Amino acid sequence: IKKREGKAITIGFAHEQTAQVADKIVEAVKSGKITKFYVMGGCDGRNKDREYYTNFAKDLPKSAVILTAGCAKYRYNMLDLGDIDGIPRVIDAGQCNDSYSLVLTALKLKEAFGLKDINELPIEYNIAWYEQKAVAVLLALLYMGVKGIRLGPTLPAFLSPNVLETVAKTFDIKTI
Repeated sequence: IKKREGKAITIGFAHEQTAQVADKIVEAVKSGKITKFYVMGGCDGRNKDREYYTNFAKDLPKSAVILTAGCAKYRYNMLDLGDIDGIPRVIDAGQCNDSYSLVLTALKLKEAFGLKDINELPIEYNIAWYEQKAVAVLLALLYMGVKGIRLGPTLPAFLSPNVLETVAKTFDIKTI
């Protein structure tokens, strides 16, 4: 296969690899170099409103790190976001099926900081809805008790206005 020119990106941050740099990540949080994580996972599409994720990533503070899994990452993984003390600002666990690694990473951070509730972590969840796999990601997060998830930009058909209102009240889900 002929080599193609282009930007090199760092990938392969499943939970085992992330665990190997966990001490470095925890230290960066404690020192204030990393102030927040944004889980940006899920599916993507070609519609213009999907540029939300590109713009969101561009507008993040330099102290923010994106934890990603799924094809939504193709909206921002080629941006020049740099790193924080050698930690890439886009930590890519893989495809939607690899969202499990993001969950384990969040649980390891919760443990490292001695927190009782996952919602105490400096993490915001921004889940791209486009197809069925995103439902599995959403349900796993809800099962874990994660609150304040942002979902969109289009919503699943099963989230009728009444269901959305109930889910929003119960889990503090917000739409994009």
